[in-house]
Amino acid sequence: MLVKFAVVGASGVIVNLAVYSLLIFLDFNYLLAAIVSFAFAVTNNFFWNFIWTFKGRALDKSIERKYFSFFVISLINFGLNIVLLKELVANLGFHEVVAQLIAIGIVSCLNFVGNYTITFREKKVQEEGII
Repeated sequence: MLVKFAVVGASGVIVNLAVYSLLIFLDFNYLLAAIVSFAFAVTNNFFWNFIWTFKGRALDKSIERKYFSFFVISLINFGLNIVLLKELVANLGFHEVVAQLIAIGIVSCLNFVGNYTITFREKKVQEEGII
């Protein structure tokens, strides 16, 4: 499951960096570019995680509830991504694209843990007859 999540994450990184790089090329502010690229990447990642990585998990939750949970977890991690991105660019002098790649790498592990334990968590079945 972790390997599938990593593959999906890699596709999200490609989507994120493609949109981000295009917006940087078009002279968008790097923070605004990060926000727009995040929206594209999170939707891409939810779709692939829903139909492939976590397929058939958390059947007690609607797709809307899963997307909301996935989005909130991603948004929290995106906040951390923005803080890291700003620190790497403004204070440590990294190129914007390199800094974004580093920030994405750091928050990816948190995204997996959050989505495995919250979004796609399996409902525990209580054993019958045990007091």
